[in-house]
This record gives sequence, C-alpha cells and structure tokens, in this order.
Amino acid sequence: MKIGVMREEAVRQAGMALPIVLVLLAMAVMLGVAGLRSSLTAERLAGNLKASVQAGMAAEAAASTGWAALDGPDDITVEQSRGALEAMTWSEFIDPSRFQGETVVLDDCAAPLRCAYRYVEEGARHRLIVAMGVVMEGDERVLASSEPVLVAVVFSRLAELFSRYALLADGEVLTGEEAATEGRVHANAPRDEADRVAMPEVDVSPPEAAETLTLETDENGQPYCRFEASGDLAGRVYHCAGRLEIGEAARFHNATLIARDDVHLYGEAGQEATVDVAVLSGGDIDIETPGTLRGWFMSAGDTDLAVGVTLEGAILAHGNIHQPSGTVVRHLRGDPVLPHAPREKRLLSWGL
Repeated sequence: MKIGVMREEAVRQAGMALPIVLVLLAMAVMLGVAGLRSSLTAERLAGNLKASVQAGMAAEAAASTGWAALDGPDDITVEQSRGALEAMTWSEFIDPSRFQGETVVLDDCAAPLRCAYRYVEEGARHRLIVAMGVVMEGDERVLASSEPVLVAVVFSRLAELFSRYALLADGEVLTGEEAATEGRVHANAPRDEADRVAMPEVDVSPPEAAETLTLETDENGQPYCRFEASGDLAGRVYHCAGRLEIGEAARFHNATLIARDDVHLYGEAGQEATVDVAVLSGGDIDIETPGTLRGWFMSAGDTDLAVGVTLEGAILAHGNIHQPSGTVVRHLRGDPVLPHAPREKRLLSWGL
C-alpha cells in the first residue's frame, strides 16, 4: 500500500515539475528579451549621442571657417533676431527666404555630416556668425542636429567707417556735375545732430614698429619727407614728422603711411583690385595721382582729388572732401593696417 502511495506522489510531483520548468523558462526568455531591448536602447542612445556630438563638432568647424573668412563689417548684411536663430531647425537655417534671400554658406563637412554658416546682424552693430551641423541619412533625413553656434564679433570703429562709406566728411562733400561715385556718401554738415556720424580722431603719432622717414627742409624752411618706394612693402608702417610728399616714382602697395602734417600724393598706390594701403594725415590730403589709386585715406583736414583721378577705396575727412568733375570714386573694402586702432576683427563670445 505504501509503495503505491509513493508512486502516486512521485507521478504527481513529476507532473508539477513540467509547468514550473515552463514558467521558469518563460521568465528567462522574458528577462533575455528585456535585456536585449535594454541593450538595443542603450546602443541607440549611444548612437544618438554620437550623432549629436558629431553634429555639434561640425557646427563648431563651420563657425571657425566663418570666422576665418570674415573680412569686414560689410560682409554682414542680413538681419535676424537671436531668438529666431536659437529656435531654428536645419531646414529653416538653410532656407534663403528666412534670411532676405541670402544663400547659406555650406562648409566642407564630409558625409554623412553637413554644416553651414551665416553672417547675421542683430540690431545695430551686433554682428554674429551663426553655424549649424547635422548628421544625415541619405540626402533628406536628418538623424541629429546641433544647436546653433553663435559667435559674436566686433570691428574697430575706423574699419567700420571705411567699410561702410566711400566718402565720409565731418564737413561737406563737394562734387562736380560729372564726378562719379560708386558707394555710400555722407557729410555731417549741414545736418541735424541725430544724423551725424561720429568721426574718430586722427592719431598721427608713430606706432612702435613704424619706420621713421628722413626729414628734409623745403625752400620755406618747412620740414617734409619724400617717399618714393616701389613694390610690396610687406605691411610696414612709415611715419613722417612733417609734410609727406609721395613722389611720382612711387609704385607701392601693402603699406601704411602716417604724416604729422599734409600729404601730397603723386605716385601710384595699391595693386589690382586689392586695398592694402592706408594713408593718415594730421593735415590735408591732396591726391594728384594720374590714373587709378587704391587705398584708404583719412585726414584731419580736407581731402582734395585732382581732375582725372580714379580712386578705389574710401576717404574719411574731418574737413571737406572735394571731388571735381572728371574724377571717379569706387568703394572697395580692404585690410590695411590702421595704427592705434583695436584689432580690426575681434571675437566677443563663442557658444550656443
């Protein structure tokens, strides 16, 4: 009898083991599936994080390219608010219709990365380089996008004025009927105070690295310097402690000339379509160069152009500017050395 009972108990226990094993097996499968899903989720998160980091690095690279390519204030012509920029998606950022029709500048990012930058002005004199980067799947789908990188820049006051105006006078701009000017012209007199443009002082003291020109004495006993250099002057700065005479033999470019008194210019300055010459005078500037002259000119007094002169560059004068008939002024930007001015392009901030 006991043996029979034991057999029945053994059979009953064996019957119960199968469901238990099946339940344990199901739990193991569920745990395995959960672990697999967790691993896949972690992998996706890691992939998304990697894509986001790559997109951010692409945006930083594009911002760096934009900084290097930025020549002057006149490169920045589009207006947009910072709030709108910070909320933009990639498709909105590259859309010209949101930036007064200006096409975005695409940087050289290797696929699957794409990156681009823009120059934007936010209000008066707040200039930004804005860049974004994305990781693409094919040509259409964006896998990850960076936040906009905003780089704030500032230019020296002199560079801003030379970049915005062809002719700027604290007095009057007097032009003949047949004088031609391509660019913005402004005269402070006569004008209301609200319409005046603040003129920086003309500092004609010698910078530390300036080469001092030899002083001579003219027939009236007045000190003057003669300058007749030719070729590429390697960005050097020359200073004259009297009147500066730039003779007809002068054929130079890539230099800055500073004179305590008047400047009389008869020779040629500049090269091709590049403005790399600056002339600063503590008195008047008289330009009598035959043909084309290229440079930035700033005088503490008047600036006069002779008939037949073609100037490519800009003039700032604390007095009047005289542009008679038969002269041509074409506004060109450039990068001459401007002594005693802050660095022409300065980084204010860099970040999201």
